[in-house]
Amino acid sequence: MRYTQSLRLISITFLLSVLAGCASQPPQPLQIDRISPEQLAALVPPAQSSLTLEQIVVMSKQGKSDAEIIEAIKQSQSRYSLTPSDVLSWHAKGISKGVLDYMQQANALAEQNAIADEINKREKARVESEAKLKRERDMARLRSMDPWFYGGPGFYGGPWGYRPYWGGGWRYW
Repeated sequence: MRYTQSLRLISITFLLSVLAGCASQPPQPLQIDRISPEQLAALVPPAQSSLTLEQIVVMSKQGKSDAEIIEAIKQSQSRYSLTPSDVLSWHAKGISKGVLDYMQQANALAEQNAIADEINKREKARVESEAKLKRERDMARLRSMDPWFYGGPGFYGGPWGYRPYWGGGWRYW
């Protein structure tokens, strides 16, 4: 009877200790620093065009090829932010699909580059702050290692203070 009670008590204690070990806190999720829509709008350069869409329509109606029109857009460093309905209306006015596709791709690439630049800037700042913290930690470690703690070179400390030590045994002068 006593044996079974003590066995039951030991098994319950073991079970509770196992459960207590499993009840640890879960790891904290990784926090992601997100870019807000306002920050994104400030990051992405606005679409600017020195070559207007009407001029592109005129070039298309003059019979210029897509490659020539795209080259003119590249030379003018123009970017166009077109909605799907804008794309349809400009296509109906005479701009070819290839030129409209290039306009959309160039605008998307400019937005991606702006976002990548911001990510690189944040990563560089993070790396610099980690390097600064590492330097501060290393300096704190070095401050705790005092080279003159034992009296410095040529001295040997003892219970009655530091005295010069000239070697040859345990003599104090």
